[in-house]
Formats: sequence, C-alpha cells, structure tokens
Amino acid sequence: MKFPTLTRLPNYRRFNVEPRYYDPVKEDIEERTSRIKQEISQLREGGSSHQTSGIAGSFSRRANYTKNANILQMVILISLIIFIGGYLLYGNDIFYIFLLIVPIYFYIRIRKYSKRR
Repeated sequence: MKFPTLTRLPNYRRFNVEPRYYDPVKEDIEERTSRIKQEISQLREGGSSHQTSGIAGSFSRRANYTKNANILQMVILISLIIFIGGYLLYGNDIFYIFLLIVPIYFYIRIRKYSKRR
C-alpha cells in the first residue's frame, strides 16, 4: 500500500544509446575520391600540386587565425584596463560612457564590412 506524499519521487530513467554504424572502408573511398577530384580540378586550372598548395593554405589560414585572435585579445585587454581605470577615476559614469562608445564602434565595424562586399 502506497502512502500519499507531498513530494514527487523521480521515475527511473533509462539510458538509451543508439549505436552508430561506422564503415572505415567507405569513408576511406570517399576521402580518396574527393582528394582525386580536387587534384584534377587543380590540374585543369593550371595550379600547382595538391600537397604544396594544401600545406601553404593551411599555414596561411593558421597565421591569419592567430593574427585575428591576437588582435582580439589585445582589444579585450585594453578595454578591460580602460574600464577598470575609468571606474576607479570616474565611478559609475564610465558605464554610461561605454554604453555610448560600444554601439558607435559596432556601427563603424558593420559599415566597414558592408563597404567591402
């Protein structure tokens, strides 16, 4: 016999995992065919071999990504330093200043990107 309670007891939960089917042979064939198609398209365009362009491309992408990341980190660090210094010098007024500056900054960035395209 079950006594009535005010609290609700949790029901048992089942752990349900649906196994995924992995076919390494099929994946290898798809990878090879895509690589061969890329090489053929590069040869038709008169480009260099796949290996040299792939290596150069990955290094340039990595350098560009790290450059953007370093700039973003520097901007965040400078803005935090300015924010903390402004708070110590001006108090709560720095919040209002940032509320004015940040939308102007984003407007300029969006306008600059729209002009590129």
